[in-house]
Amino acid sequence: MKLSSSDQATVTPLQKITLEHWQDICIVLLMGILLYVGCSWQIFRTNTDVAKYECYAVAFWQGTEAFKSLPAGQCDFALGKNPSFVSSAPSTKEIVRFLSQAGMPSWLTDQIAAQFPTQSFHALPHEYPLLNIFVFSLTLTAPIFFSQIAYAVWMILLATAIYLVLLRYRSRGAAVACALYFVAGGWGTLAGRYDIVPAAFTLFALLCAVKNRWNWAFTLLAVATLLKFYPVLLLPFFLLAQQKTTLGSWYSLRRWVPLAIFVALCCIVMGVSLFLSVEGTLAPFFYFVGRPIQVESFASSLLWLLDLLTGQAQSYAYTFGSLNVVSPFAGHVGSVISLMEVAGVLYLLWLQWRGKVDLAGATLITLLLILLTGKVFSPQYIVWVIPILAYVGRAKWRWLIVSSILCLLTTAIYPHIYTQTNLLNVPYLPVFYPTVTMRNFLLLGLALALFIHYSRRKPATTEKAEA
Repeated sequence: MKLSSSDQATVTPLQKITLEHWQDICIVLLMGILLYVGCSWQIFRTNTDVAKYECYAVAFWQGTEAFKSLPAGQCDFALGKNPSFVSSAPSTKEIVRFLSQAGMPSWLTDQIAAQFPTQSFHALPHEYPLLNIFVFSLTLTAPIFFSQIAYAVWMILLATAIYLVLLRYRSRGAAVACALYFVAGGWGTLAGRYDIVPAAFTLFALLCAVKNRWNWAFTLLAVATLLKFYPVLLLPFFLLAQQKTTLGSWYSLRRWVPLAIFVALCCIVMGVSLFLSVEGTLAPFFYFVGRPIQVESFASSLLWLLDLLTGQAQSYAYTFGSLNVVSPFAGHVGSVISLMEVAGVLYLLWLQWRGKVDLAGATLITLLLILLTGKVFSPQYIVWVIPILAYVGRAKWRWLIVSSILCLLTTAIYPHIYTQTNLLNVPYLPVFYPTVTMRNFLLLGLALALFIHYSRRKPATTEKAEA
């Protein structure tokens, strides 16, 4: 029965909300509450990641002198007082000396020498790119006492935005699955880290690419890369997908505009970063290269298994802000892992070239490869893959079971196992390495299953699956 025009005029906005809308509201509220509760145990502490973010934001906008306004000891790591956070990057003096010896003009060396890392706009994070300053500045949107609460709320709002985007542009099943994975895998980390930000931009880039809005897709992918370097590995897959869907000759300028946008954005932001601080711009790269194998990584699981087989005892050290493995086999395992990554990416590109895997599938597998082959697998890294996992798998029960177990094992590792003892004693807990290894091999199994699935797939089904 249709309402008359007069009846329609009297319908309130509340009456227009359907049962499905109420379900979405309840899911989002429950997700937000659980994510906040998951990180609430560390709020108000001065040694959390969000506390570090606040120090970086204050140092950038106001200089390190402004640390006096924050709780005592909170920003000692940024002043070089904590050996585990000391950057291996060359100092400004060393950079100036090197450039002078290389014959660089004096105006350039004088410009760099004037970049005092304690002054505002020159104090960049040791391990994060410049663009993250805007994310870290979210801690400054509330009084100091409530800064970590404000940051947690912002991250939960972004998780809500991802839910709504998946609901609008994929399916309700994908949105609900994403909320489930966020709670199961992001408990204790999602609202207390910034990794959901590059994950969100990666998802948004994929959604634009699926709609053939390539300029926006490459713009968003550039932003994701400038926040956390790992999305740069998705560039070849985006470029190949864009080239296969763009009409015209290969040498047409129109074909290369999206790539030009990506390169231009990266160059502009990196140029600004270099102008502000050469030392701070180079620091994240040296930080990444210098990091050893972290205890939760797939490489660490392999080292643990080798330790069991050979009896070669491995030790652990807290450096680079994480707990890492010291083993005589570390170099060999690291080389094998790197070869795995290169081989996996090349084979995946070949599958995409043949039309057997769509961009969404290629993005998911690439992110799984990054988690598997990286030297570090911090618990919050699982957030990188969750939105794409929900987008591809939606609410299919096999995906829900495997992905939920993967997320729950990650949460079992952190915060639950980590909070049982002193940090340096965590690897010696009987439950630690079996849990980590189970999680990592489940991740490996998921990646291999996807490789096998797409390898057997007929090219004609690709476009249908991507729609």
